[in-house]
Amino acid sequence: MKTVSFFNHKGGVGKTTLLFNVGLAMAKHGKTVLFIDADAQTNLTGAALSSDKYEEVLNRKATIYNALEPVIKTIGEPNFVEPVKIRDGAYLLPGDIRLSEFEEVLPAAWTDSIAGIYQGFQRTTAVDRLTRHLAAQVGADYVLVDLGPSVGALNRVVMLGSDGFVVPLAPDLFSLTALPSVGKSVHRWVEEWRTAKQSAARTGVADDLPYDLPAGTPSPLGYVSQQFASYRSAPAAAFQRWIDKIPQTYESGVVGPLRSAGVTIPAASARLGEVKNLSSLVPMAQQKNLAVFELTGSEARGSQYTRAQDTLKLFKDLSDRIVTRLDQVVV
Repeated sequence: MKTVSFFNHKGGVGKTTLLFNVGLAMAKHGKTVLFIDADAQTNLTGAALSSDKYEEVLNRKATIYNALEPVIKTIGEPNFVEPVKIRDGAYLLPGDIRLSEFEEVLPAAWTDSIAGIYQGFQRTTAVDRLTRHLAAQVGADYVLVDLGPSVGALNRVVMLGSDGFVVPLAPDLFSLTALPSVGKSVHRWVEEWRTAKQSAARTGVADDLPYDLPAGTPSPLGYVSQQFASYRSAPAAAFQRWIDKIPQTYESGVVGPLRSAGVTIPAASARLGEVKNLSSLVPMAQQKNLAVFELTGSEARGSQYTRAQDTLKLFKDLSDRIVTRLDQVVV
């Protein structure tokens, strides 16, 4: 099992849509995928589940908050709730707006971890342990985690439990200026987690913990440029300026800092691919809780249906590149 987080400090770049479609393309081609909604805004859950289905989940107390509630309240280990099956080979741990309560307790837990204190590790590793348990429960080949647009405490612990991460971005100034923040933050998290693990070894806590600590070296698997207008299958001229700047900015802002922290970098190019403007197809799919390529002829008509079907190859190709780069950095 391998875990990939989709992460960018900049919001509004189509991160959740990308993750959902890539994951369902994986499942359609025979892989078992576990989606984890680790964003309190619950956009991934809204993409995957109808309101009625999500209400059932809330009544069953089967969200990520319910799973982490014993850890939040310091009364025990994670509650291993049952993921929701959304397709053959695709499962979801639904999100919950109350997940913000977990974020509130994590800064103190982080300080305790760096000091080598047992309780700190018990909290900071809770999401990683939950992820691994649920992945084993459903037999997941890949876990895809949706993160909110921040460099906060929750994203920190999720990223450190990930094998790699994908950066979705839009070809604009705002996305490019966010990239150095991504690299700087993940570099700092990796270095601090290394210190925490050294403290655990020095104090003997590492021997007392009934689980292995995550490696804490998430590899930058690449970026996906998306949601830009196109004209005759080519990027609009207004965006070309930013498209041309992405590779160097990603290299200096994300790859460079992580390489200096000793993180393994894939040998392939940083660019994973592009997703052109799918216009009305995305909201149409979201309304039906479908991937774009799952839209039927009654939902997307004529040329729209053809475009929708063509996206299966697009998202399958993206998933293949992600898997290839994971294989380069995870042994």
